[in-house]
Amino acid sequence: MKYLLTAFCAFVLFSCSKDDDKPTTPQLASRTVIIYISGENSLSSFAPGDLKEMTEASKLIDSKNHLVVFFDNASTREMPYIAELKNGEVVKDTGLQFSEDFYASDPEKMREILTYIMQRYPAKSYGIDLWGHGSGWFITADSIATTKTASRAYGIDNGGNRSYDSGKWINIPSLAKVFSQLPQPFLFVMGDCCFFQCVETAYELKDCTQYIIGSPSEVPGDGAAYREVLPLAFSESADFYKDIIDKSEEFTIETNYDKSGVPLSCMFTGGVERFAAATARLMPRLLMYDNFEGKRVIYYGQFVADNGRKAKGYYDPKNLLKEYATDADAAALAEWNQALGQFVVYSKMASEWLQNTGVDFTDFDVNEQTFSGVSMFVPQPMYESLSPNPNETIKQMKWAKAVGLTD
Repeated sequence: MKYLLTAFCAFVLFSCSKDDDKPTTPQLASRTVIIYISGENSLSSFAPGDLKEMTEASKLIDSKNHLVVFFDNASTREMPYIAELKNGEVVKDTGLQFSEDFYASDPEKMREILTYIMQRYPAKSYGIDLWGHGSGWFITADSIATTKTASRAYGIDNGGNRSYDSGKWINIPSLAKVFSQLPQPFLFVMGDCCFFQCVETAYELKDCTQYIIGSPSEVPGDGAAYREVLPLAFSESADFYKDIIDKSEEFTIETNYDKSGVPLSCMFTGGVERFAAATARLMPRLLMYDNFEGKRVIYYGQFVADNGRKAKGYYDPKNLLKEYATDADAAALAEWNQALGQFVVYSKMASEWLQNTGVDFTDFDVNEQTFSGVSMFVPQPMYESLSPNPNETIKQMKWAKAVGLTD
């Protein structure tokens, strides 16, 4: 979305049978999809409209499924709440209520909320959509450190019920820790936030979800087409993600400018280990070139540091290797492309950008040879001026060790 999720608390819920008043467990649904709305920031004005779209979409979701939202917006009149969206209505949950505001980006609160939802609305499979700001893997030393700019990970919450972007974030390693402590892994994680589709995030979340769906670039402030897309999130098709991406792209183009869209992809975490091994063989080649100068390379946005410095980032790895791999890399590159196909199982290109964000996709030679639908970080001298320095903070990611960027 967008410029650019909690002490373990398990609630035992039960209902009494009409026959003997003995506790019974909630009925097991086919799938529960959770929307985690972190809206206490500059996206606050978009949250009510998206919630309305989600509620309308619930009319098309049958009774064997659950659509549950955690809603935290910039409001002093209403505390954060959990609700099931059902038959076109917002049914607020009374089992876990909040009497005061808190940071939606606090890992402990997130774990509490998601654990509760999974136990209150049990299902054979779970999916989650992360609604909010995002900056992919880009992190600070503290998982919810106060920052001056909207440039960190996921879900900034300003803590003051205000519509501004100075607050606390949850970094991807902290998010992975939260997810790993939930009752069950997710089938999919969708990122309705900027820069979510990066290989570093996929490697961090590989044991927490099978699929990751989102964009490697910035995405519009008004977010996903929830009315049209959400029913598809309950599909039992093996390649359900294709319908989600196709419908998202179709709706975005139809409702904006001709040929405009957002690059989208689905990463299969079962393929990320092979992809990391293949990338490790080619990373030394990419590290030979300073700042990728003199080549036509695709980048999806900029890193914005706490000190206000900016630098190009979020490079498409397929484009980088097309430009820099040599004949000596032919065998390694063939293996890399095969691994990429098993990792990025579906993608959609974009040839124009939707907003005046400083990144114009018409500048890029976007085609099947240059586009993978994901981004990847490669340490470069230009990042030394940023504080914190991405060349150092990347070492906090498991991906860095997998591809040889750290011991």
